[in-house]
Amino acid sequence: MNGGKRTKTIIGTIFVGSVLLGAASCGTDSPESGTAVARHVPAPAPGGAFAGLLSPSGAPSMEPSYTMEPSGAPSMEPSGAPSMGAGDMESLQKAGMAAVEAVEGSTLISIEAQDNGKTWEVHVVGTDGTEHSMDVDAESGNVASGPTAEKADEAEKAKRMTMVKSAMLTYKEAAEKATESVPEGKINELYLDRHMGKVAWEAVLMTPDGTKHEVYVDAKDGTVTKNGSTS
Repeated sequence: MNGGKRTKTIIGTIFVGSVLLGAASCGTDSPESGTAVARHVPAPAPGGAFAGLLSPSGAPSMEPSYTMEPSGAPSMEPSGAPSMGAGDMESLQKAGMAAVEAVEGSTLISIEAQDNGKTWEVHVVGTDGTEHSMDVDAESGNVASGPTAEKADEAEKAKRMTMVKSAMLTYKEAAEKATESVPEGKINELYLDRHMGKVAWEAVLMTPDGTKHEVYVDAKDGTVTKNGSTS
């Protein structure tokens, strides 16, 4: 008789344990009622990820969000990443265009990155040989200060005009040839000068490893000459 009671007790204990385990897997105990409450698990969003994904602690995930490319594939650059500044080809060309538009009929003769890449210092020569300088914001491409005309005598103005007229390549064409010759290089300086008796564009480029490269682009035929590199 006692043996039968023990058997019933064991069976009852197993049954209760099974019920408790089932309740634990289906939900959590409500603190108000003390009963098991079913937990709703949201269906995965398209792409296999949950919107507003939480970390195991319940705090918002600190993973960066990503923007979507027009094709629908996610961009590998986090949204909110800083845009390219001075040194970037698009930024250089935008700054150059703003500078020549600021002085009607002018020709760009030099452009140099300043303020850790936040600004371009640009020099242009007007139709009368007068040199004008200005600062252009690297991100927006807007003229931040200037243009300011620099004083010069007629002989110096004439010398500038001779050099400008001798250059067949524009600053854009020279910049493209310089960057093509230095993979991953970004232009820090580009200016029109004389090299080995010829009018040439001299470019100073920096690569991601911190190496500085000097490149000369013949302003007439586009021939590229490298002048070594320094770090």
